[in-house]
Amino acid sequence: MRELPFGARLTDSFVEMLKWETLRARHYSPGVQPCLYTQEIERRVQPREQARRINFAKGEEIPGINRVEPPPASHVEVIKEHVWVLRFDGRTTRIRRALRHAAEVLRGRKHRSKTSFEIDDGLELHISERAQAQLKGSTIEVVNDSIVVTYGPH
Repeated sequence: MRELPFGARLTDSFVEMLKWETLRARHYSPGVQPCLYTQEIERRVQPREQARRINFAKGEEIPGINRVEPPPASHVEVIKEHVWVLRFDGRTTRIRRALRHAAEVLRGRKHRSKTSFEIDDGLELHISERAQAQLKGSTIEVVNDSIVVTYGPH
């Protein structure tokens, strides 16, 4: 388990997934940097009709179904979810590297951005300040190939 400066924790499962996905992304686009951000996803759910058993012993009527006429329009429910995903961004990485290099030259020492964190042996993860505020005090892990963020005591 790794602790980030703003109070979030990264599990080993997340770090392993981050390494693997970064390796895959850099194979296709060298120099990309992983960014953790939240994305809103909409799902459309159609409520199920209540199925009812017919008890022939009680003499219940079997409802007729008109198969020629289209069924009446039913209500579709829209569910909005916020999920955490990794995005690989190359353009901002090049700009950030150039700025970091300039800062190192001017200051004579290493300078790290407040939004980039070294996770493991040179592997950096970018998390925006807004996302850091949302992740403060949480644990970030991977469950069934999805990023799961849990809040509360650890």
